[in-house]
Amino acid sequence: MPTISIHFTKSEYKLLRQHIENKGLTISQYIKAMLLEEIEDEYDVSIVNDYLEEKDSMEFLPFEAATKEWDIK
Repeated sequence: MPTISIHFTKSEYKLLRQHIENKGLTISQYIKAMLLEEIEDEYDVSIVNDYLEEKDSMEFLPFEAATKEWDIK
């Protein structure tokens, strides 16, 4: 598993450690979660942007037609 090193000043580290310990996480767990959340947020924004660009050319089905087409009861 790759390891990443991040350098903090003593005051930055103290603040970070206090903040994260209050959440019951390790620094590694917290940083990993924050990075993955940011990636997810960026992906979500890209999906919305794609939709906004294409929505005028999309074909939408009424709910009843969609449930029949997708065989949903």
